[in-house]
Amino acid sequence: MTQPSIPLAAMPGSTTAVVPPQWIPLGFMFAAGVGFMGVGFSMWFGADKWVISPFHSATVTTAHMVMLAFLTTAVLGALHQFGPVVGQRPLRSVHIAAWTMVGMIVTGWTLPLGFAHGPEWLVATGAVIGVTTVTLGAWNLSGPLMSRSGGVPVVGLRLSVLYLLITVSFGIVYAFNRQEAWFPLLPAKILAHAHLGILGWLGLTYISVSEKLWPMFLLSHRPSSRSGAIAVGGLAVGVLPFALGLLYANAVVTWFGAVFIVVGLVAHLFSLASSVRHRRRKLELLHAFLFVSASFLLAGMVLGAIAALGGVDTSLRIRIVTAEVAALASWLGLAVIGHSHKIVPFITYSMLRARGVNHHKSGRPLLFGDLYNKRIAWGVLIGSVAAFAGVVVGTLFDASAPIAISGVLIVITAITVTTNFIVGARSAVPANPTANPTRQQPGSTSILTKGSS
Repeated sequence: MTQPSIPLAAMPGSTTAVVPPQWIPLGFMFAAGVGFMGVGFSMWFGADKWVISPFHSATVTTAHMVMLAFLTTAVLGALHQFGPVVGQRPLRSVHIAAWTMVGMIVTGWTLPLGFAHGPEWLVATGAVIGVTTVTLGAWNLSGPLMSRSGGVPVVGLRLSVLYLLITVSFGIVYAFNRQEAWFPLLPAKILAHAHLGILGWLGLTYISVSEKLWPMFLLSHRPSSRSGAIAVGGLAVGVLPFALGLLYANAVVTWFGAVFIVVGLVAHLFSLASSVRHRRRKLELLHAFLFVSASFLLAGMVLGAIAALGGVDTSLRIRIVTAEVAALASWLGLAVIGHSHKIVPFITYSMLRARGVNHHKSGRPLLFGDLYNKRIAWGVLIGSVAAFAGVVVGTLFDASAPIAISGVLIVITAITVTTNFIVGARSAVPANPTANPTRQQPGSTSILTKGSS
């Protein structure tokens, strides 16, 4: 079905003057795809260690591959594209954006390899590179994110980047503590670090971005966006006291933060339901990803409640909380993969049009839907859902087989989704391949998007 024409300036793949060169976000996304592949291999070969303890070096390796090489790399790439669009200001430096991408790739692989194989100095080196990279990235993103326009998404992204800085600062202390032994790496401290990253940094970023993307992709005119503001506010207020409560074993502070987190996450789900209810477009692949992603969020919330209120013994509680973290990571992982099937084609389409490439190899005008194979994309959905479900179930029931199978599925899924975008982009050709294409100026906003749902 043909979608309505919308000015490309309104899209995250815009070629307006404020956005960086397309290779910046696409480079981040490609690196995230390779990182996702690394997650699969790490999980596949470390499944038997995973069930021994969530604090085993193999488990810690996989967790950092998920958080750094996959999720943080993908989300930082999206922010380098999305931040300038919503803030209507450019990044402070394209060169710093490129170095941020390189530094994030190095960090995402160096830290996990240090945890897995050593030597110990590799962990400390990766941590230093990570802190430096994130600091540079935060300074660069502060250009668009300090804009007074943009509303709730911009405010939420400011706070999420602040949580990113807190998370990596926390992480470098842990990295050096492995050598200096300033304090014991108790489970509560590790859980505090994990929730700062997964909810404060990644969760808040996703919720803030979704408040802009959902109404746009669905052409949804909600009567009120209050639920989105509550979602951003609840998570922003709740994560820090929740983490501090875990860190210092203070139940009152932990529960105070948990209440705000639950309110924020419930409001986020309500915002999704409201966007779908008031849509003017048919549901499509992205929304299938979103619905399944939301189910993993609900599972994570239920597991967290059971761990807090269930009266279970310590070993079982640790396993339940580990499954809760896995469910939250699955929520974000599915959201990232789903949105990539919108954002990557938008950016690629803009890049191709700027190069005068505006036809499919069949000879007809190029559409967004030509930039990836939809049947393969649905297969990616099925494979990724099965993989993430296997991780949660395997963790919860202390079974290595589902985790190993999930690792294999993740490797296949990562290769498939990345290849799908590359092959899709190569299906485009200039209108007249023998002629020199007329290049469109990068600052042009005259392009109209037209694609298929």
